[in-house]
Amino acid sequence: MTNQCNTLRFFFQLLVLSIIWSSCTSSLYVAPKQADCKGSSDQKCFLIRKNLGENWILHYYDIKGFDYQPGFSYKLKVKKENVKNPPLDASTFNFKLVEILEMTDVTDDINLEDLANKVWKLEYLKLNRVEVGMEKIIPTIEFGMENKVSGFGGCNEYNAGFSLDGRIIKIGEIGSTKMLCPQGTELESNYFEVLNMEMQALFSEGKLMLTGEGGNQLIFGYK
Repeated sequence: MTNQCNTLRFFFQLLVLSIIWSSCTSSLYVAPKQADCKGSSDQKCFLIRKNLGENWILHYYDIKGFDYQPGFSYKLKVKKENVKNPPLDASTFNFKLVEILEMTDVTDDINLEDLANKVWKLEYLKLNRVEVGMEKIIPTIEFGMENKVSGFGGCNEYNAGFSLDGRIIKIGEIGSTKMLCPQGTELESNYFEVLNMEMQALFSEGKLMLTGEGGNQLIFGYK
């Protein structure tokens, strides 16, 4: 019954999207955070609406040229384009950013106290706009009050210094142990690559979201 309800909900969302995208070019609002959603697989979706005051709905598709940053609300002009001869499992259309009409910062600065004394477990990793699977190996990060981070990378333990300026986090050079692991090495490499970038941080509802340029993102949770 649950799967049937999820399927009906998915097709209802697509119906609403078809109404919003009844014209080739449309203006829409994008929420300052994404939501978990299920299309052909588990993924993160934009929350969009056509007009202020309407309920947010899930948008299952990427918007080409849109470098989304959590913590900012947007008003966009977006063009819908038909795709000729798409693969069987692909959409028959895609979406392309025409113009950012509005971009509003809606979050407060992060304090070190918000981050420290917690073991943050990685829940989502995106490198160069591509989601990286983690399976059962979960990298972690811990922030110390003395501006040091440490954690598990997927194979090795690591540590580094970091700076926090408003909502900008910069992790310094990462040092780690040198173990050889049967699995987790590629995940660790991808994780360290994103972690070592200058990132914009958003802390909301028990989640820490770090977003860098080029569609790179880390989302952590803690218990």
